[in-house]
Amino acid sequence: MVRAAELVWWWWAAAVGVWLLTLSSVTLPDLMVAAACGLPSAVAARAGRLAVGGCWRPRAGWIRWAVVLPPSVVADTGRVLWTAVRHARSERPPGKLREIALPHDTPEAVAAARRALATVGLSATPGTYVLAGDPERHCLVVHSLSDTTSLVEKAVTR
Repeated sequence: MVRAAELVWWWWAAAVGVWLLTLSSVTLPDLMVAAACGLPSAVAARAGRLAVGGCWRPRAGWIRWAVVLPPSVVADTGRVLWTAVRHARSERPPGKLREIALPHDTPEAVAAARRALATVGLSATPGTYVLAGDPERHCLVVHSLSDTTSLVEKAVTR
């Protein structure tokens, strides 16, 4: 029962949702194709999770990260454009590498979920990209165009 719930509730729904989000308008044939193609994608996603031994336990409070994402995307878009203009003829590449310390969550399934979802959230902004994660040190290595801490960074570190 749990396997079927994971396939349908998480993976199939996510695959269909992503498919539908890429469409400008949804018609019945589009919905049928999304539903049909979502199932093999869900099976493959679950098999991949099992192959790497992945187990996540996200916390409901992390949904607040989605609230700060849109303003961070807007701010980073402006920062990217400004950096492109300012460094058009510069020989030094813009941006810096830095580490973001994450809270020490327990059990490990919660910590793994935080690392994975923080990686998605941070990389969703155009000015920051996660390069690596260190589970032992509870940190992420990011490349950022800004020297200041973004709203998303503050949210994922709480």
